[in-house]
Amino acid sequence: MSRQELRDQCKEMGIPFTVKNTNNELSHKIQLKKMSMETKEGNITIEQITEWKKKFKTDKLHKLTVKDKDGNPIVGYLKPPGREIKATALSMYSQNKILECGEFIRDNCWLGGDERLKMSGDIADTAAIQASGIIKFLEAELGEV
Repeated sequence: MSRQELRDQCKEMGIPFTVKNTNNELSHKIQLKKMSMETKEGNITIEQITEWKKKFKTDKLHKLTVKDKDGNPIVGYLKPPGREIKATALSMYSQNKILECGEFIRDNCWLGGDERLKMSGDIADTAAIQASGIIKFLEAELGEV
């Protein structure tokens, strides 16, 4: 594709660019925009997962799967929680607000996937409970000597 064709495609998709952008840069911007649009529709590709891993500097993401009443999987993706998210979630957890804790983690770590995991009654509640399991601790002991 020519640079002008790439620029025209960027204009159509509402992607900002400069005259200094190379063909590779323009193609990358178009690819990212397409992945973003697909993500909002719940279509997550391997390329999108790779891009998220690069963006958040991690080798692991969390795949959250809930089955609907007919047994069909509903999938979403979460990034690992940062320290602030963990602190707030643990505060809720210590107050026995398990559902709220999971909702907080799910909503603040959400990358993309099927929006029913965030909005649809039992599906959203189940997703929240599962999301609360993201925070893991190593086995430890505290004692006196």
